[in-house]
Amino acid sequence: MIKRTIFLAAALLLVACADKQEKEIAAIPMSFETVRLDSLFVKTPDAQLSNLRKQYPYFFTSNITDEEWIEIRNGLIFPEEPSVQLHYTDLYNEINKSLGNLKEEKQELKSLFQHIKYYFPKFEPPKVITLISRVDYESRVIYADSLLLIGADNYLGAKHPYYQEMQQYIAAELDKKYLAIDVADAFAEKLVPRGGVYLTFLENMVYEGKKLYLESRLLPKRPTADLLRYPTEKYEWAEANEGEIWRYFIEKQLLYNTDKKLLSRFIYPAPFSKFYLELDNESPPQIGRYIGYKIVQAYAEKHPDEGLIAILSMQPEALFKGSGYKPNKK
Repeated sequence: MIKRTIFLAAALLLVACADKQEKEIAAIPMSFETVRLDSLFVKTPDAQLSNLRKQYPYFFTSNITDEEWIEIRNGLIFPEEPSVQLHYTDLYNEINKSLGNLKEEKQELKSLFQHIKYYFPKFEPPKVITLISRVDYESRVIYADSLLLIGADNYLGAKHPYYQEMQQYIAAELDKKYLAIDVADAFAEKLVPRGGVYLTFLENMVYEGKKLYLESRLLPKRPTADLLRYPTEKYEWAEANEGEIWRYFIEKQLLYNTDKKLLSRFIYPAPFSKFYLELDNESPPQIGRYIGYKIVQAYAEKHPDEGLIAILSMQPEALFKGSGYKPNKK
């Protein structure tokens, strides 16, 4: 009974500290400029397009004339696929239906930037520019120090007709609920030190786990399932089978294996993780990222006085050993 009381008191103290920290973060002044280049490109009259190009020279190839840009804008987005009758105006209208004036997204980006500023005081918010990327889903968010580029046409919703030719696991991530998470992921790529080439499966898992752990601190209101881009049932599967997944990695001696095929099986985007078992179709993709996050989370819980930056800077092997990670079979 005494131990239970002490545990409860400690838990309440942690919650109180977290609430105090979030209030401090919410008070950090934060403003940033947002440019709707997707809208400007579609709505700017032909006669003023030259001015738009001068205002945003980095987004318009200089050796293409105004007339050619007008022709591009008025033509098909995918001219190499004449069966797809899609114009820039059509795509922009769909963007407008999905994202509107970006009110909710900008509010979440503001909170994200406040959290980054709290943990990384030298951070200055970038100019946010939304544009039409021709559904370049592999580069839907690009962070380049002073600029944050967002391909707005990548957030129309998984079931949108424009995405129906894609593989389902790719389309599933093209939803506006993942916009801020994609931005956090782009920042994590810059903020989490890699410290050289990671060769072993364990090193790659921990690296991915560090990024996810950072994102969990930058977006504390988002559930872990969202950070992993898992639907509820896939996240529940991972939670229920965590012990078995770990046991498989150990028994197959995968942790210190340097075979790059393991990254394709368990780290990189795919329809599901590849254990080469009957259960594969049930498993969520990128299960190695999930395990990596659990390892980093275990270390953080075991070392509550360790700062965020210190955790992110640790060598993967040292972090793994210090985590004491050993999930129980459920």
